[in-house]
Amino acid sequence: MNSSGLVGVFGGSFDPPHLGHAEVASSFWDNFPNAQELLIVPNHTSPWKQNKKTTPELILNLVQVQFQNFPNTKVWDWEIKRETPSYTEETILELLKVKPGAGLALLVGEDNYSEFHRWKNWENILNKIHSLLVFRRFSESIPLNENLQNFRDKIVFLQNKIIEAASIDLREELPKCILDHRKPIALSDEVWDTILKNRSYT
Repeated sequence: MNSSGLVGVFGGSFDPPHLGHAEVASSFWDNFPNAQELLIVPNHTSPWKQNKKTTPELILNLVQVQFQNFPNTKVWDWEIKRETPSYTEETILELLKVKPGAGLALLVGEDNYSEFHRWKNWENILNKIHSLLVFRRFSESIPLNENLQNFRDKIVFLQNKIIEAASIDLREELPKCILDHRKPIALSDEVWDTILKNRSYT
């Protein structure tokens, strides 16, 4: 498929979105400048994590602020408005209804890539998408997941810059940062200002 028909799908909690997320988006566009678009897909509840305390409205606002300056990058709110655990297969199937004929490129971090064979109906996901784009979170070189070898032609390893940031750590850090009027280094100015304006994460 010509990359002009490619649609990136970047899901996660984004609670809050940080500069590591922004770097992944930058890497996507560096590698696929002719892609049709990049969809940012915040989930309501991950099957692997506890329920969020942050409201969907605030997360959507923060994500919009974080990615507003990226070209052809949109927030897709289907998962976060469902109020049920988000399974990737369901998201992919829904996207194929919304965008028939699109080549979906699913972005996952190296940690999710290493456990991808444990995801619900993982083989069906890989059969439905055009490519699996794996971005670096911790490692300069990502160890191969041997369980995915039958799909190796679909897997692309992005050489994104590693930014040490995790939403779970930021959620723990933010109350004190807000009290001390100290912006965490992993947050953009725009996201930080939005958090302060909404008096969230306190």
